[in-house]
Amino acid sequence: MIKVIDAICGAGKTSYAIQYMNQNPNKLFIYVTPFLSEVQRIKEQTLLEFFEPKSKNGKGKKIEHVKSLLEECSNIIMTHELYARLDEEMLFTIKREGYILIMDEVANVLNSEYIPKDDIRMMSNNNIIEIQEDGLIIWKDLLYSGTFSYLKVLCQRKNLFLHNNSFLFWTMPVENFNSFEEVFILTYLFDGQIQKYYYDMHNVQYEKYSVIKNEIGFELTQYDKSLEPRELIGKLLTIYEDHQPKTGRKSLANTNYLIKKNNPEKALSKSWYDHAEAEQIKQLKNNLVTIFRNRVPVLNEKIFWTTFKNQAPLLKNVKCKLDSKDERSKDNYLPFNTRATNDYGDRSATAFMINRFMNPNESQFFSQRGIKVDEDLLAISDLIQYLFRGCIRNNEPMYCYIPSSRMRKLLNQWISFEI
Repeated sequence: MIKVIDAICGAGKTSYAIQYMNQNPNKLFIYVTPFLSEVQRIKEQTLLEFFEPKSKNGKGKKIEHVKSLLEECSNIIMTHELYARLDEEMLFTIKREGYILIMDEVANVLNSEYIPKDDIRMMSNNNIIEIQEDGLIIWKDLLYSGTFSYLKVLCQRKNLFLHNNSFLFWTMPVENFNSFEEVFILTYLFDGQIQKYYYDMHNVQYEKYSVIKNEIGFELTQYDKSLEPRELIGKLLTIYEDHQPKTGRKSLANTNYLIKKNNPEKALSKSWYDHAEAEQIKQLKNNLVTIFRNRVPVLNEKIFWTTFKNQAPLLKNVKCKLDSKDERSKDNYLPFNTRATNDYGDRSATAFMINRFMNPNESQFFSQRGIKVDEDLLAISDLIQYLFRGCIRNNEPMYCYIPSSRMRKLLNQWISFEI
């Protein structure tokens, strides 16, 4: 059974995991984290000796070191990227030795790639591949060594699917979870995340828990969202609204003003940006400057902001910076799906310039397999995780510019426990 510790930032998920490992020194653990900055914390606060995979003499591959560490029955701490590369031999060792997996934040369990229909047709007509009814691709020509050899490797574990005759979906092998004696996932709002739908697709059983602090440490309890301090968070957040509280006049910065003909519910979505007029992008850019220079004057080093990566160069300005080399002294941009980092805990103002929807092909991929996707829960999950990169995580007041009317509505519904 997989245990999903579904609790808001600061509730004690990582503290519980450290406590659990310290209470079970005779067990073997693999700890997976999105950021190497968390590695030192785990090493320092656990009684167990953890090993971080390294490249030999700066050469070779870290995954080879993982294999050696498994054979030596060592406790291992690794990134999500490395975890995704575990092969069948390593998983066999993991299952044999009874390893326990603790995963900080959900994994990237689904990747997509466009491939021309003509290429798919050619491979199918030449009996290089076979496409099953559910879209699963079976590699038939074992001697093939041409352009699509990389697909041959992906097909070996039966986790490559064709969608709409032109999109390839790679799903993480379910053995990456089933091979462990126990699995703990540390996250928040799990029901809105792709890994949840992936589990449903593969009939992987899981239970959700909350974590609470008791007299001697932390303990898991039946999942209960009412334990979350949402009311306090709502009081600490100042959200720029559609109407000015004092005058009642319409805001000039939110989508109720910016979007006149388009559907405001879809404004600032990925597809909206792709078709937006230059004047609309210019208005958004000007709004960012106005908000952080005039309405709530704030130093650049106290701001963090986000939009879709390909739109960031168009919206960057004197207040919202973007550096091509991601130098923190020159950059206050943060990808909207960033999780598990405390590096922005001193930031007191933010701009979330996104209206979050699942990629339509991903949504269809799940729905065609009978898996219902909750777009609103996905959106609020990403928004809350993003906001908690800032000073709100320290129970300090934070200013939020969220021009999408849909995203603000979801945030207010979350605060009042409506979702």
